[in-house]
Amino acid sequence: MAKLPVVAVAGGTGVLGKEIVRALLDPQFRSRYQDVVLLTRNAASPNALEGISKGAIAREYSTDNDQTIAAALAGVDILVNVVAPVDKEFESKIAAAVTSPSSNVKLYLPSEFGVEHYLHDFKHPVWGKKKIHFEAVSARKDLKVCLVFPGLFTEHSIGPWFGLNTKEGKYEFIGSGDTPVSFTSIVDIGNAVASALANIPVESFPEKLYFSGDAVSLRQVAELMKDAGAGEIKVSNLDLAEYKAKTTSNAESDPAACLRFLMAEGKINNEKNDNELVNPGEKVWKWKKMKGYAQETRGRPWANL
Repeated sequence: MAKLPVVAVAGGTGVLGKEIVRALLDPQFRSRYQDVVLLTRNAASPNALEGISKGAIAREYSTDNDQTIAAALAGVDILVNVVAPVDKEFESKIAAAVTSPSSNVKLYLPSEFGVEHYLHDFKHPVWGKKKIHFEAVSARKDLKVCLVFPGLFTEHSIGPWFGLNTKEGKYEFIGSGDTPVSFTSIVDIGNAVASALANIPVESFPEKLYFSGDAVSLRQVAELMKDAGAGEIKVSNLDLAEYKAKTTSNAESDPAACLRFLMAEGKINNEKNDNELVNPGEKVWKWKKMKGYAQETRGRPWANL
């Protein structure tokens, strides 16, 4: 009988990491792994203790000591990295660890979990760091690397950083606001990753995975929020070409500003996705739809921000 793989999650105490750890420990997936390892700087933190209480094994590391990262990865077959790419020190050291001749990691999911930025026609330091990291880990030819693109996080997208002021009932669209955008709940991302790791053999694992919990336009979002309790929402529009030119003229612009014009360009629409691969016929779980999120928040998510 083949040995079950050991799965580790770096950044497993963060917003998305907690959901991935939760899903990996779910009984429907847990039997497919030997151990679920939580890589953390502090095993005594509340989020780490929560993961431990559910069955995860915590291993501490320090970016001040490369040996602790290598030790934390000992015996790990699959590594999921959800540490923010702004943590450049960790990114470079984890790349060195997984490409080391002594590494046992066979499948690596880097810290992507956003939009397909490899298709962008502009440069930005946040996505640039992800590209550099991908190139570094790809140097090890026998390492399977899979990039996961779930679009935008449902729970973190309907807010003023995207021009959607639910508190005041004012939405500002870039372009028409009629272009479909892929939104995926962080809970669903956790389930999708756990299902993929549980059911797809490492040797057959794809180079990219795309998910789309719900594809709706911002205008449709406004209508859903209105119906869920927001009341009338005043909509305004900014010219796409002008907004994009202004935003990309500043190399250090807020990534959220870039995501706004990317939505308008249709570049955050995972129309072709792998939903059926990880959740055929929605028999494993039901993807969260924007309508459900609107109802949960009574049409006013992040109104108290």
